[in-house]
Amino acid sequence: MSYTFLQQYWWFVVSLLGALLVFLLFVQGANSLVYSLGRTEEGQLKVIESTGRKWEITFTTLVTFGGAFFASFPLFYSTSFGGAYWLWMIILFSFVL
Repeated sequence: MSYTFLQQYWWFVVSLLGALLVFLLFVQGANSLVYSLGRTEEGQLKVIESTGRKWEITFTTLVTFGGAFFASFPLFYSTSFGGAYWLWMIILFSFVL
C-alpha cells in the first residue's frame, strides 16, 4: 500500500464518519419536535420509538469521529479544546439533555 492510498483511505473514513454523524444528528432533531409532530399521545410515542434507540449510535459515532479527527489533526484539536473548552462542554451537555 502506498502512502497516497492510505491518505485517501483515511480521508474517506473521516468523511464517512462525519457525514454519518450529521445525518444521525438530523434524525435526533425529531426528538425535539415530539410535541409538535405527535399531536396525540400515541403520535408522540411513535416519534420517540422511531428515533429513541438511535441516540446510542449517534453518541458512538460522535466519539469515533472525534478520535479519528484527533488522529488526523492533533494540532487543530488541541487548539480547539484549549481555546473553546466551555463551548465544547456546552455542546457535549446539550447532547446529554
